[in-house]
Amino acid sequence: MSVSELVSNQYYIYITPEEGLIPWDIYDPNPANCGFVAYFGKVFQAVEKHLEKRGLTFYVTMTEMHQLPSYGENVIVVMLGDELCRIPKYVHKVGAIFKCYGTQQIIGCNFLSKPSYLNLVTTIQYVRNWVKRLPSMVNYQFHNFKNRLSGSKKNTRIYDIPLGYYNSEDLPIKDMEERTYDVFFAGSSVHERYPLWSLQYWLRTPKTISREQMISSLNKFQEKHPEFKVQFSVTAAFGATGNSEVAISYNEKMMNTKICLAPRGTSFETYRFFEGIKYGCILLTEALPSRWFYDGSPAIQITDWREIETILEKLLQNKQLMEEIHQGSLNWWERKCSEAVVGEYIAEKLNSL
Repeated sequence: MSVSELVSNQYYIYITPEEGLIPWDIYDPNPANCGFVAYFGKVFQAVEKHLEKRGLTFYVTMTEMHQLPSYGENVIVVMLGDELCRIPKYVHKVGAIFKCYGTQQIIGCNFLSKPSYLNLVTTIQYVRNWVKRLPSMVNYQFHNFKNRLSGSKKNTRIYDIPLGYYNSEDLPIKDMEERTYDVFFAGSSVHERYPLWSLQYWLRTPKTISREQMISSLNKFQEKHPEFKVQFSVTAAFGATGNSEVAISYNEKMMNTKICLAPRGTSFETYRFFEGIKYGCILLTEALPSRWFYDGSPAIQITDWREIETILEKLLQNKQLMEEIHQGSLNWWERKCSEAVVGEYIAEKLNSL
């Protein structure tokens, strides 16, 4: 009997109703060319080791908010890609929901106390997303109110889980002194091309503005400090570092990196945070929401990428501090973000229901 035949619960990938269900052997790292679930394949393998319940059906989806193939207490939803932090319409029809990006969005800045164009656009995006989230929040509270009136104690639990990595290899961890790049970033600056009549076309997006500021500041740092090796490349779009030889090169560069820059995307939460932590990099990132896998992390949060020159100088001139943060990153991955830890967390929550 193969290892996969010992799995006692059913796992499916469910992107859209049109694409339908994709049965998933969680020991297959690239089912139906859906390599983006590689992290969660290992998470579910850990779930199976700790889960006391049997006969559960797991639906792994990106952003399907409206309908599922089936419902019931035995149905568990794992949602990976909803950057708007919404609550699925079917929340009251399933046993539990585990959600990347959670259900609480953050604004990440204060335009009134620190006015800037980036903070203005960030605030506008926050309000716009809040309006989009409002129907799902009202629906959730309505069903909770109905349950209280009927005397039912059932409120579907929604749990925060980390994004994990998009594409990451298990490479041997390099010591900081052996790493080639002092500072590294690779990623897109534009998420998608917006039409002429779109508000994003005229205002631009927080992601674009933030990353342009970061790249500009990084160029200035490099000009001032040619003794440090700075490696950055702007890709065409998200996913350009996804599969094939490009991904291998990206992973190798990450493992050869001392300081990894992890600017915001559409959301403040990014795969790069977890990829960098896994490889023991020192993470420079923006605002992070309060979640159990972020709170207390060794990542350095900055409010303005124009501060990067001062921060990089302090880090790169203090090898002892860099080594401490490097070890902190590795420890944080093992204790908070690894597949084994997240799998045990999911199993623990399901066992307690």
